Amino acid sequence: MKDISYAALMASFLFMTIPFWLSYKQKLGISKEMIIASLRAFIQLTIIGYIITFVFSIETSALFLAIIFVMIIVAARTSAKRGSEFRYSFWIALAALLTAELISIVIWVTFDIVEFKAQYILPMSGMIIGSSMVAVSLVFDRLKREFDLTKELIMGKLALGATPRQASQELIEATVKAALIPSMEGMKTIGLVQLPGMMTGAIIAGAPPVTAVKYQLVIALTTFGNTAITAMIVSFLTYPCFYRQKMF
Repeated sequence: MKDISYAALMASFLFMTIPFWLSYKQKLGISKEMIIASLRAFIQLTIIGYIITFVFSIETSALFLAIIFVMIIVAARTSAKRGSEFRYSFWIALAALLTAELISIVIWVTFDIVEFKAQYILPMSGMIIGSSMVAVSLVFDRLKREFDLTKELIMGKLALGATPRQASQELIEATVKAALIPSMEGMKTIGLVQLPGMMTGAIIAGAPPVTAVKYQLVIALTTFGNTAITAMIVSFLTYPCFYRQKMF
């Protein structure tokens, strides 16, 4: 596969000039954030590229599992910021992300989908954790919004004798559905509107298209399943905070 020089890679930042110029011209106030996000992505991916190269060279299971755990912690801290109103938001996010990742690795290895090596587990886990992190953030954000909108309805149900779980049913249902919308829409249009990243990368690297599709299906189905698992776990663990923290 052809290598890309760092000079050519820096040229890819030209794609950012148009949205940056529009943001500056229209005074949207996001120009600085766009630059910081782009630079962070460049620096972080460059560093992780060298780290992964090192991990691949020694093939130590404990090391790449430790890296995955660090990724989960970072993802939990990031998504927990959306749930700062809730007590133990970090631990809730960590529990959900860790559970989903463990389920994924067990299924991959048990059914011999991929070998238990950093070369396969680490990049696939990165995609799974990233999508699950977005789902956790959406759940935290949507739970608070839905609660503010349905607070009086919940109080009415409680007054009529409903348990907190029963009174929160519609709240949880709306939250989980909202968190799954990006994944569900992506699943509906995969292969028609978009050619996913892993499939495209595998084809560019020289893999047969059918083989690339199989791997992409594994990622797509695992991602969707994990998104649903994390959304449900976070919803079930977070809604009691409305009652314990007396947020009415």
